[in-house]
Amino acid sequence: MTRMRVAYAGHDFFSSCLELLAQRADLDLVVIFSDGPGGQPTDNVRAIAAAQNTPVRTGRWSTEQIEAFNTLNVDLLVCAAYMYRIPVERLDVSYAVNVHPTLLPYGRGPNPLAYLTFEHPDLNGITIHEMTPELDQGPILLQEPFDRDNDDGFDETFLKLWAYAPRALQRLIDDIDHYFQHKRDQGAGSYWPEPPEAERTLHAATATVADAQRLQARFGHLGFVLYPADAPPLQVRSLTASRCQHQYPPGRLAAKLHHGWIVAVSDGLVHIHPAQPRT
Repeated sequence: MTRMRVAYAGHDFFSSCLELLAQRADLDLVVIFSDGPGGQPTDNVRAIAAAQNTPVRTGRWSTEQIEAFNTLNVDLLVCAAYMYRIPVERLDVSYAVNVHPTLLPYGRGPNPLAYLTFEHPDLNGITIHEMTPELDQGPILLQEPFDRDNDDGFDETFLKLWAYAPRALQRLIDDIDHYFQHKRDQGAGSYWPEPPEAERTLHAATATVADAQRLQARFGHLGFVLYPADAPPLQVRSLTASRCQHQYPPGRLAAKLHHGWIVAVSDGLVHIHPAQPRT
């Protein structure tokens, strides 16, 4: 049986899919496209690439990049949380698919998880669709919904996606001709843009513990910005908040500790760990 030659495009968010591709004995992982230093997190992608001795390409697709790809005789291109537009219409590839973290056609866009927690919990799931020049609009190949626990936020949903995405991808690869023969057009749906800056901002002087917890649930490790009253803005990716009586004016930076900073809000304290000044 001829081994399928596979290319992967993505950063660490969906790299459990890359791990699956690397582990399958019937695939040859020939090239990986990801981000460079200072961009999206790629530590796990690069570790898998190094273990497989697979080259990693970074940056936007140029004419030279397209021509180089077309010499590789790629059978399957898997895109999963990739940061650049792929000119799929110019690629010589038998199958090109995208792994998307909602039940399309609803929730198209670059980062839908921030909307799933409160606005659209019914759309939790994985969609694998054929890649076309139109972002997230190619025909649907398969979908795998999953249940949402009542207290799931961004980070909990991310973990479910991490677990279920490679399972859906395995189903596709095991019977790829079948899924392409039975693909279905998406039809009308919805597009969710990046949340505006104002929705990713917490002003500690006027905030409550519930405000802080809500932002943590909505944005998780994606992060948001906290503004103390007496210190530079802080980029927050993880926090603990507790309602309590305290002696600090709301907004005060109460302490800088080895394991994070404590900031006062109107009805309690927020522990940011680790805290980073916003650049």
